[in-house]
Amino acid sequence: MKARLKISPESDARDRLRSRYDALWSAAICKIRSGQFECDPVLQARVPDQRRGLTLVARPSLAVRRNVRFLLRELRQFEPDQYYYSTTELHVTVLSLFTATIDHRRFFAQKARYIAAVKRALSGARPLRLHFEGITASPGSVMIQGFFDDNTIDNLRDTLRAELKARGLAEGLDQRYRLETAHMTMLRFREPLRDCANFAASLESARTRAFGTTQVQNLSLVQNDWYLSRHTTAVVKRYRLPSRREA
Repeated sequence: MKARLKISPESDARDRLRSRYDALWSAAICKIRSGQFECDPVLQARVPDQRRGLTLVARPSLAVRRNVRFLLRELRQFEPDQYYYSTTELHVTVLSLFTATIDHRRFFAQKARYIAAVKRALSGARPLRLHFEGITASPGSVMIQGFFDDNTIDNLRDTLRAELKARGLAEGLDQRYRLETAHMTMLRFREPLRDCANFAASLESARTRAFGTTQVQNLSLVQNDWYLSRHTTAVVKRYRLPSRREA
């Protein structure tokens, strides 16, 4: 009788994420190559974004930011009219407590309750280890692929969702989609591409590029617009995730 192959939580998490990123890439790259991608209407209008949300985020290390900067510079040479994130804006969304919306005042009126939910959810949390490798895309954006070793971030998200629901704060939760990855958006389409085929080829050449690893020991709760742009994002609260030795 053959022994069953044991799948570690690390390999299971990576395989699940890679499958998700591959599916996104396959659906998007053909649209980008043929010019059927989606331009963001707010970015295209070049008007200030009035939407606001409340988001728990993790920031990549300086080394990861530097590696992403090189790619941003390469892409900007071909397509300067698109919306490129600055390296200080790069982030992994742990969870949007409520999705950025025009109707944000009623949510911010309960900010203290949101803060209490986050504090409770993070009370037993541990540092997160995130690996950034390769890029993927959607019809409207290009993203850095993020991978995690185990279910720590999934468990944290589920705990936070439960805390929000217990406090009656679930209305604005997971409105766009249920977050399951650890990607970083680096580019959004704002204008038609000058050369779709050339830009798609540039993305394909970076498909498996390594950007580095970040040991996330700090999270930030921020008030933000849709893009978490540096001009509108304000830190509400910072949290340190103690290691097991410190706990």
